[in-house]
Amino acid sequence: MQNPFSSYPRPVKLSDPCHDFSPEECAAILAVPDEKMGVLELRNIFQSYLPAGTYNECAYFIPLALRFLDNRGENASDLADDFLVWAGEYKTDLEKDGLFTPIRVHLQKLLRACLSELRIQLDPVPGWDVPCPIDEPLVESLIFGLNRVHDGRKVFDLAATQIVLDTIGALQDEVSVSWFAIFASFLEHGVLDFGEPIDAPIYEMLTDEARIAKVRDFICAGTFHDRRLSIFWEKWSWKGAFLQVSARL
Repeated sequence: MQNPFSSYPRPVKLSDPCHDFSPEECAAILAVPDEKMGVLELRNIFQSYLPAGTYNECAYFIPLALRFLDNRGENASDLADDFLVWAGEYKTDLEKDGLFTPIRVHLQKLLRACLSELRIQLDPVPGWDVPCPIDEPLVESLIFGLNRVHDGRKVFDLAATQIVLDTIGALQDEVSVSWFAIFASFLEHGVLDFGEPIDAPIYEMLTDEARIAKVRDFICAGTFHDRRLSIFWEKWSWKGAFLQVSARL
């Protein structure tokens, strides 16, 4: 397939620079055709600090990783976690190749797309009460990765913050209201991990009393035009806790 991000050819071997794989494992990864590569192969290739190949060997697979993330399927958040760390570790090489900015922009667009809608899983899934927001793990991984600070360095220059503020903070529609309530309730329960600490503007937005009151009133009124969102807020297990907490503000 044509590689829009890199001129590197498909590698004939993966050199395992960190000695984390066997030769057989590396060969098995490369034996999988591009069109059939899934999260296992891609996570091994871009395994954060222990990638299966050198930068030159891994660079060919960048568009495959981005395509997998764009599909927003199961395990997308796991690949996002690995890929964003890998990209940060090889930032200098990616910048020399003119790839770092296109990767950042691509992932920013993906984050914006995720936050511009709310896909709902209404059927039971392991580990969740019915229903659950399908893209929440990926959204959290993208925000954490794009806002990652490593050794005092803002790897992607906090590239997620303005997107979060623009898409959620304005509370323009039922989707943005829903994402706000989801994040605010996760924050209240101590399970939101946008980085340590959460970037101050995002934290201030999610704890703003006026916004929380507006969201609480909207959810209590139940004026959702989207039937699936209406069902989501009727049944979502943390709704009561969020309304209870926000009512005290």
